Amino acid sequence: ASQVGINKNMFIVDSKELPDFPQDPEINHKVEEYSNTLIQQIDTMSSIASAFSNFAKMPTQKREKIDVISVVKLALDIFNEDYIEFQTEDEEILAKFDRTQLIRVVTNLVKNAIQATEEQENPMIKVDVSQDNYHVCIAVQDNGVGIPEDNKPKVFEPKFTTKNSGMGLGLAMVKNIVETFKGTITFESHEHIGTTFRIKFPKH
Repeated sequence: ASQVGINKNMFIVDSKELPDFPQDPEINHKVEEYSNTLIQQIDTMSSIASAFSNFAKMPTQKREKIDVISVVKLALDIFNEDYIEFQTEDEEILAKFDRTQLIRVVTNLVKNAIQATEEQENPMIKVDVSQDNYHVCIAVQDNGVGIPEDNKPKVFEPKFTTKNSGMGLGLAMVKNIVETFKGTITFESHEHIGTTFRIKFPKH
């Protein structure tokens, strides 16, 4: 596995060290806000780089209280595609899950959706986060090529890959993670229309 080591202190900016430009009364606040945002992005990229380098190695799961909405948004921050749309009706959804593993799940599903929509003139990917009294639900929907009927039974097989269907980046691993937390993953797919993956797991 590759190691990602970044000295985050090098990105912290002291406003006193800035050139003598006309002073903005909000400069200290802006510099601090920029530094914090940059550090958060570095943390996210480090987590994702570690996740993608460890597909075959499943680390010990941690159960920690997280805000699912914040973690999903953090996972989506690494993607530059402007056709990825995030949806939720909630301000906060608290659950016990492994933060890094949830990032793995979301980035894998979105990456697969991106692959599935590569040839679409107007690609569309929607990521929806919702909840009921006891469960968290995350859906990733695309308008890509869809999954052929004869491939559907193989989708979660560890060695199954069909890149042009938007698979091959660890759906077996995603299923493993979700089921470790007593959750389920299902999908609906129609050729030339698109695919929706849905994961559901208990809050506690």
